Amino acid sequence: MFLRTFGSLTLALCLASCGGGGFQGASPTLPPPSAPPAIFQSYDAERNAKMATGWTQGMDMSGVSFNDTRTATLITPRHVVMAKHYARPAAAPVIFHDRSGKRIQRKIIGFEAGAGDVMVGLLDEPVPSNYHSYALPASGSTLIGRPVIVSDQKRNLFIHLVASISNGTIAFKHDKSESHSWSKNLVVGDSGNPSFVISGNELVLVETHTTGGPGAGPYYGDPAVQQGVRDAVQKLDSAYRIRTVTIR
Repeated sequence: MFLRTFGSLTLALCLASCGGGGFQGASPTLPPPSAPPAIFQSYDAERNAKMATGWTQGMDMSGVSFNDTRTATLITPRHVVMAKHYARPAAAPVIFHDRSGKRIQRKIIGFEAGAGDVMVGLLDEPVPSNYHSYALPASGSTLIGRPVIVSDQKRNLFIHLVASISNGTIAFKHDKSESHSWSKNLVVGDSGNPSFVISGNELVLVETHTTGGPGAGPYYGDPAVQQGVRDAVQKLDSAYRIRTVTIR
């Protein structure tokens, strides 16, 4: 459920499919009110995609595999994170589209559970550099009250706010000011979709969904959660390391 006027969204989506772009390769910027949330103008897991022309092109989603509702998100060129309770099975196709819409396919050949609702998967081959691996928050990052970019199974992006961080879990709330785009109550099938905060010119992975409503899930900046991810990455393929960024 979108929490702003649905009729306006329909018009906005029409405008997005008809209007100009120029966002490819742009830095991430929070959208104005009522900006359309779609990442893709047209999506086909078997072919190259056409990216939406709007603010979402500034959000690099090339490291998120949307071809299955059991979403997988790159944290190294060969490792993905998923919701433990909704993980993609072994050998299932993992499709990524880069910022120009170019398709690439991999499959998951190994799994290692992390702390809480985190599953780390190993791809059969690393992805090229045009498919982005997301950094995790470093210790000391400041997030409460910050806007967070929340994705869903329909390949949309929404803007919520960080409400709390406690015991390895980060929780969001709706932005009642309606300053940026749309918000949504997450539903069954959204589990495992990632959420990000903007740090400079990049997106930092802060969460993958466990619960509905405004959303909550494992906080990837929590020391125990992050160590669990780091240990899983090393066990699956020790040639890779996760990257962290301090968010101020």
